[in-house]
Amino acid sequence: MVKLKLKNHNENISLTGLMGSGKSSVGRHLAYLLKKEFVDTDVLIEARESMTINEIFKEHGEKYFRKLERELVREVLETDNQVISLGGGAIVDDDNRKLIKKGSHLIALVADPADLYDRVKRRKNRPLLKGKDQLATLEELWEERKLAYMD
Repeated sequence: MVKLKLKNHNENISLTGLMGSGKSSVGRHLAYLLKKEFVDTDVLIEARESMTINEIFKEHGEKYFRKLERELVREVLETDNQVISLGGGAIVDDDNRKLIKKGSHLIALVADPADLYDRVKRRKNRPLLKGKDQLATLEELWEERKLAYMD
């Protein structure tokens, strides 16, 4: 059990972690329990772009996606009383991380890359895993991002 101490009842809670860590499912449940709005930044980006994350990566690249993500994070944090599921890489950007930590209570969901692999190996909607050794990629992403997740 984890105790969560919010500064105020309306404070945002942001969830970060690698793909498959449970940000969306935990986020929905937490929002329900705390009577907060649930926001999934990946879902919002897909709706606004009328494209899947895979299509955005394929057509415009990761850099473009990260730009959209930065803009959306800023916008989402203007509203209170939310549980926000962040894209797995959103926290890596220093400016984004500072903004997220300022505008919300940040929680990192952490799991072993092998467990994450078991959760995501059949899914085709993970552009960073496409055409690669998925377990090795998850291990690399963990090594690249763990300091940002634990900051």
